[in-house]
Amino acid sequence: MSRQKRPARRSQSLFGIRFRDSRWLEAALNHPSYRNENFVPPLEDFDRMEFLGDSILNFVVCRKLYALYPAANEGLLSRLRSIIVSRKILSRMALELKMTPHLKLGKSLKRQFAFSRAKILTDSIESLFAAIYFDQGFAKTEAFILKYLKPYLDAKRLFRLDPNPKSTLQELAQKQWRVIPTYISQFHAGGMKTEVIISPARKAVATGRTRQEAEEKAARLLLRKIRQELLRRSKKKSSGKK
Repeated sequence: MSRQKRPARRSQSLFGIRFRDSRWLEAALNHPSYRNENFVPPLEDFDRMEFLGDSILNFVVCRKLYALYPAANEGLLSRLRSIIVSRKILSRMALELKMTPHLKLGKSLKRQFAFSRAKILTDSIESLFAAIYFDQGFAKTEAFILKYLKPYLDAKRLFRLDPNPKSTLQELAQKQWRVIPTYISQFHAGGMKTEVIISPARKAVATGRTRQEAEEKAARLLLRKIRQELLRRSKKKSSGKK
C-alpha cells in the first residue's frame, strides 16, 4: 500500500516517539514471521522498511563520523562506521529501548529467539528507523539515532567493541601495506601466547585461555597501535596543508 493511500490512524507513543500514524510503528514491530502465521491488516512491507532504515542509519553515522574525526582517512572512517552499524551495537540499542516485549514474532521464530536474537533485533530496529522517518521526518530520525548511539561515537571504545578484530586487521593490512598478518602461537602458562606480525615495526603479543582468544587479543592490540599511527600520519598531513 502506498504512503498516499494510507488512511489516517490513531496516534501512539512508544520509545519516546509519539507516532501520528500508528501503522508505521505496527509495520516495524510486526515481523514477517508473525505476518505469515497470523491475519494482519495491510501494513507496509517489513523488509522494505528494514532496507530503508539501514540506509538512513548509514547516512546518519557517516555524516556524524565525518564531522567528529576530520583527521581520519577513508579507511578509518569506514571501519568506525562498520562497527557502529554492526549487529552487536544495534542489538544493544534495541535492548536499551526494550523493544523485545513489543515485537510480534511467529511461533517458530520465538522458539529460536535465543539463537537469532541479534539479527531479529537489528532487523527490527532498522525497520523502526524507517517508521520514524515516514512518520516524523529525517531530522527527528537522525536525532533519535544519535541519541542512542552517542555512547559509541568514541573511537577508542569502538575498537574495543569490534566483534571481529582479526578480520579488521587483515582488511587494514591488505589495504595499507598489501600484506596478510602472520600469527605465531605457542603454549603458555594457563593457555596460549600469540604474536601477530605485519612488519618488524608492526607487531603485538597477547595471551589467552585458547588460541582463538590470544589471537583476537593480539589483533586488537595491533589494531590500536596502527590506528594511532594512522591518526598521527593524518594529523601531519593536515598540519602540512596549513
